[in-house]
Amino acid sequence: MRKSTAGDGPWQAALRRATDTAASRLGSVDEDCWDDVAIRDIIAVTLYALHVRDGRDVDDVPWASVLWWLWDDERVITLVEETIPGTGAAMGSAGGPGASADPVVARWCWLNRTWDPDAPLHRRSRTSRPDGMPQQSRGLGQELLPAVEARWEGMSRGIATALPDPAIEICTHWAASAVAAALSAANGGYDIHQRVRATAGPFEGQAGYVSDVGWEFDDTAQQVIGPAGYVVDFDDVQGTVRVDAEHLAPATDYRWPRRSPGSLKNGPPTGLDDRLAQIPHPTCAEDLDVLLEQASNPHSVPEELRQVIRAAHQHHHLDVRRQAIPRPHRATVQTVLHWYQLAEHYPGGAEDRAEVWEVRVTRHLHDEEPVCSLALDRKEAEALAERLLRAS
Repeated sequence: MRKSTAGDGPWQAALRRATDTAASRLGSVDEDCWDDVAIRDIIAVTLYALHVRDGRDVDDVPWASVLWWLWDDERVITLVEETIPGTGAAMGSAGGPGASADPVVARWCWLNRTWDPDAPLHRRSRTSRPDGMPQQSRGLGQELLPAVEARWEGMSRGIATALPDPAIEICTHWAASAVAAALSAANGGYDIHQRVRATAGPFEGQAGYVSDVGWEFDDTAQQVIGPAGYVVDFDDVQGTVRVDAEHLAPATDYRWPRRSPGSLKNGPPTGLDDRLAQIPHPTCAEDLDVLLEQASNPHSVPEELRQVIRAAHQHHHLDVRRQAIPRPHRATVQTVLHWYQLAEHYPGGAEDRAEVWEVRVTRHLHDEEPVCSLALDRKEAEALAERLLRAS
């Protein structure tokens, strides 16, 4: 990993260290890729915040501490906004280009920005960036070419393209994965998909592939210890198992996912498709009951419509639209169409289906307690979504 030079400021040093670490996991960091920039910048602001808090040089901030903070995006938000001046106050204008002249605050705004997946595409010049990041040249004159996909600030995007939620919620675990890989390598640990063999314990002699890395979290010291263990996909053991780090050693590095000839997992697990086929599919009545139970206004679905839906043949769900606003009034409003097939065969006419529209409000990408409201047509659902978004 490159060391920062004497002329670097701490933010540039954090960017360089984060870029090297993200690139070691991603293969490279493309400045025109939303995913890459988000992962790199989450690592960078965390490094910079720990530099400010602890008074260490950026290059001396231990990855064990960075990973502890990155395990949860709310931890990162607390660290950054309690440590870096201006980041918390900037949330009132989160994400707007040029929201702050301070490059660290500007990047924090961008990471907390919410997006409109339905925004129309148009061309824009990518001759400069408002966030303090260097512009990558693409050859003589090419840096002046206009970009498309304005809904992502002219960037391509591969992670969760349909979600309007901010990068800090979507990509923090991806950033943690990159740092975990760097820390594991520094401590002589194994990487995901690496071939290993058990040297002791109940699986001694078994060979397989690492599928996940386990760490011990020291909340008092605010750092991780390890790798403490691994989840291993052994060739001749059903499923995956947890194995202590000291019970593993490197094995022949087959190309994933090839295994030793004749092993139990030489092909798909026996009966996998049969088990999937046996998963019960809820009836239209059961689906409606769940919807009514979750709704804050179940009375909006009249009894006559309920009886029609309970007698329907199949139910279908369509995620129609998601809208989001950033902190300090963070909310995502999702509009879902639940439609019930009244005729045995589809397609049919409008008279052969019944509809219930659901508007779901969450305060975080992983909010497990959404507030759900129901409507009977699209116009009513759209008005409800707009009203709930304004109320947030």
